[in-house]
Amino acid sequence: MRRRTLNLVLGLGLIAPFTAGLPLKALAAGVDMEAAMAPRVVGDPDAKITISEYFSMTCPHCARFHTEVYPQLKEKYIDTGKVKMEFKDFPLDQWALRASAMARCLDGKRYVAMVDLLMKKQSVWARSENPFAELVKLGRLAGLSEERVQECMTDEKLLDFILNERLAATKDHDINSTPSFVMNGRKLDGVFSFEAFEEVIEDAL
Repeated sequence: MRRRTLNLVLGLGLIAPFTAGLPLKALAAGVDMEAAMAPRVVGDPDAKITISEYFSMTCPHCARFHTEVYPQLKEKYIDTGKVKMEFKDFPLDQWALRASAMARCLDGKRYVAMVDLLMKKQSVWARSENPFAELVKLGRLAGLSEERVQECMTDEKLLDFILNERLAATKDHDINSTPSFVMNGRKLDGVFSFEAFEEVIEDAL
């Protein structure tokens, strides 16, 4: 990891507690970084409006957005070609980082389905005494073995990518909490409800 990324990791306490509780093994297959780093976008690529969501897998407010607000946005604006949504990782703790890494080992459609599952089941796995075991259960539903889940969660290049994306979000858009949203390059302040999104989207259209 680059020094600035490592400093962030150490400052957040994202690494050491995890490795202390995980049964590490020597895994050699590696993560397809080109696929893992690819943008995770839902909607028409030519949509007039792009909304980027910066979210943490363990953030209750993010879970609420994904389970209550996002389905309404998808039905009215994404499925109709008016908006495309990009999911951007902004982990706030060690298990958010690991869950993001696991999800990014899945391709586009399976990634979105995994994010949906992680958010719906957040209160179960994030509060568990053994989050790794609970994440393995969810990973298996997407066809990931325990070994593959572990491999994704401990891949230094993938973790480095996710953490540097977080650093870039703070630098470029002043993102410091989750969920945060950027629409066509402009940070949306105080926009969380469907009605608030509806207002800014209609204005932009």
